[in-house]
Amino acid sequence: MADENVDFNEESLEQSLKDIDQRLLRQLENAKKSMDREPAYAVDVCRSVLSKYPSCVEVRKMLRDAQFKKAGKIGFGAKAKAKIQGAIFALKASKQIKNGNGLEVLNEGEDILSDCPENPLVLNAMADAAQSLHYWGTAAECYRAISVFEPTNDANLILLGNAYLKSKNPEEALAVGDSILRRNGGNGDAQSLVRSASVMKTMMDKWKESSSSFRENIKDSGEAADLEKQGGMMNDAETLTRIVERLAVQIKQDPENVNLYRDICASLRMLKRYEEALDYVRQARKQPLGAADTTLEKLEQEFEMSIMERQIAEAEEAVAANPNDASLKEKLDTLRKEEHSKRVEMARLMVERYPNDFGNRYIYGKLMLDDGQLDEAIMQFQLSQRNPNVRLQSLLGLGRAFVLGKKYDLAVDQLETAKRESKLMNDSKKEIIYELAHAYELMGEPDKAFNEYKEIYSSDISYKDVSAKINAYYENKNKA
Repeated sequence: MADENVDFNEESLEQSLKDIDQRLLRQLENAKKSMDREPAYAVDVCRSVLSKYPSCVEVRKMLRDAQFKKAGKIGFGAKAKAKIQGAIFALKASKQIKNGNGLEVLNEGEDILSDCPENPLVLNAMADAAQSLHYWGTAAECYRAISVFEPTNDANLILLGNAYLKSKNPEEALAVGDSILRRNGGNGDAQSLVRSASVMKTMMDKWKESSSSFRENIKDSGEAADLEKQGGMMNDAETLTRIVERLAVQIKQDPENVNLYRDICASLRMLKRYEEALDYVRQARKQPLGAADTTLEKLEQEFEMSIMERQIAEAEEAVAANPNDASLKEKLDTLRKEEHSKRVEMARLMVERYPNDFGNRYIYGKLMLDDGQLDEAIMQFQLSQRNPNVRLQSLLGLGRAFVLGKKYDLAVDQLETAKRESKLMNDSKKEIIYELAHAYELMGEPDKAFNEYKEIYSSDISYKDVSAKINAYYENKNKA
């Protein structure tokens, strides 16, 4: 049923188009213009952008529209195949979500939808993943996609309406509720949805008109500040501190509620009170539902690293203020070494505990590459490339490891594969091509290196030292 207690404290962690890099925005605009003619290109562009901004609802919606256009009229055979794929995916996704891998579910789901977007099992699993990440708008978009080909599926429409409420879109929720009631005026869930949406819309309208008068209508001034904070109007230290104090009391009353620990840590992170946040995470991990929660384990590591990074920043400031103090420099050097060792140890433990989490293997591989442990780095990258989210970067890592090991032909093989699989000339592809050109140079193949550098030069003359390399090549050629 729709929740009639409208909750302004449901925080969404999503991004919007204004958060996206301008260069990627231009690519999106071009893809949108050519969607009718080249929907496959629009799909590739949207997938590329979502790899960097997975919570951007507008891009997710554009991707879904492009997938529907690309698929066209879907036959019975394709739908039957999609149903089987969806059932398998849904089972796998449920486990991944419990393990805190919601982003992987979203990405893998898009792989299936790119072949057949009419797949309710996949879209429902993706909605669950989105909600686990507090991507309420993304969840709504998944349910909206189902409504495109199942327009009278009232159960799905109720889920859609509730997701709109969570994402603070009461007008959309009202429209969904009204569409159901026009067909079935006695639907209790739809009636509840409409009431909830109406309350939220009224409150938000008053909020927009006058934040002060809105606050006066709420008895608890602390609640008023919290509502404004969650709505994006306030994020000052005083408001966050009040939220922390309230949550601390709630945790004492309900110590096994892991979500309370997550909420207090989110506010403590914004206050940069990392030591307290770390203490709460460790308390959460002692609770029955927190012991096996990998997201809490990663959060614990994040706060540990944040504390060390702050110590390093403070030491750097001290050295900058006293550049001739050898003891301060020694302390800074020690802190940096400890931080790096801690990072390596954490990555190693994550690989040991979760050997099938290839994202962790990529992180560990990068650290091993930085330390010059080439064989270990190569092994990790060879495994991590199985994760589509880090496949290209894993191939790039392999290429760099082989270059450092002077195995240039092996480096070229990996980098050419990465280049071939990169669809868009973005920064990631330029980096791959640059490393490929460098490998050709080291092999003594200047013409092949030039052709690779030229490809970057043709799209971005300012990238690294590509301009200088192109000019040097022509000068040498003219001298000859």
